[in-house]
Amino acid sequence: MLRTKFILTFELAPGDIVTTTALVRDLKLSYGDQVEVAFRTNFPSVYKANPHLSHIADDDPDAKHITLDYSQGIRSSREGNRHHMTTWFHRDFQQKTGLSVPPMYSKPDLHLTAYEKNTRPIDGRYWLMFAGGKRDIVIKHWDFEKYQAVADILKTKDVEIVQSGSDRVGHLHPPMKNVTSVVGWGGVRELMWQIYHAEGVICPVTCAMHMAAAFDKPCVVIAGGREEPWWEAYTNEYKAFGPAAPVRTEHRFLHSIGKLDCCKTVGCWNNQVVFDGDVPYNCLDIVDRPADAQQLPACMDMITVDDVVNNVMSYYEEGALPPLKSPAIKPRLVVPRMKQQSHTRKVTGNAYIPS
Repeated sequence: MLRTKFILTFELAPGDIVTTTALVRDLKLSYGDQVEVAFRTNFPSVYKANPHLSHIADDDPDAKHITLDYSQGIRSSREGNRHHMTTWFHRDFQQKTGLSVPPMYSKPDLHLTAYEKNTRPIDGRYWLMFAGGKRDIVIKHWDFEKYQAVADILKTKDVEIVQSGSDRVGHLHPPMKNVTSVVGWGGVRELMWQIYHAEGVICPVTCAMHMAAAFDKPCVVIAGGREEPWWEAYTNEYKAFGPAAPVRTEHRFLHSIGKLDCCKTVGCWNNQVVFDGDVPYNCLDIVDRPADAQQLPACMDMITVDDVVNNVMSYYEEGALPPLKSPAIKPRLVVPRMKQQSHTRKVTGNAYIPS
């Protein structure tokens, strides 16, 4: 094989960008110096410090431009085919280039700088909790009151919670009580930093779970019935990673597939719970609640506070995390607060970088 240059492009949500890093890693591990790879994306901070990237100019006559896509993978997953989304980029790349790239590790590939590894932005032992999410897919939101109940119970067990998430327009993270809040602190890079130094993560299906997997962190995912577990979950249960090495730290993926008619065999893949004037009503099974209360899909309401608490504690009980010390010390943000970074794109020779 002659030395080949690839400029890969993929632009979507941060979590989706994170999952593409597995392809870049495995491409370089498979072919080494025979390939050079550059990556163009709207969230370039995901690829900061990544040792697998080369600087390739857009107009390099020897470069092959490949736009990645996983839409066929979602359709295949909905047909019941058990493959994880991180591995679909390998298939998509092979379809477009003819170059086979076997999945090698069952996780994304994120890299921190020496400063980020050695400096804790938040002191103490803590779990990061994402008690909300994006407004464009509120069907993923769990009961906000249940998140608070989880935090309250875990505190009695000496597990401290730090609430995280974006405060940008289009995001919703209701303030919690008796927790440390870093909501709105930094951007995607700072999120990686928070997760790297956390004991674990509690979240819906979102970017944080992919980052947790990259760092082999415990994670309790409140998933409901929107998406198939084999497509999203970092577990070994479904053999969805093909020939890749097994997941080192398996997530607890709390789903409702098979428990309701609307998600009897696969997920519904709907976005909203009730009609909001812009997006059509599309949840098929909504919990009966007062009109002024948070509206919940039945698949999410089925997941209980005890389900989440017990799965968090299982990491301590099974020895995946060191024993807790009583009393716990409340975590504190020790790095100055900063504004969230813009991801406005500016082209350079290698990637889009924040301006």
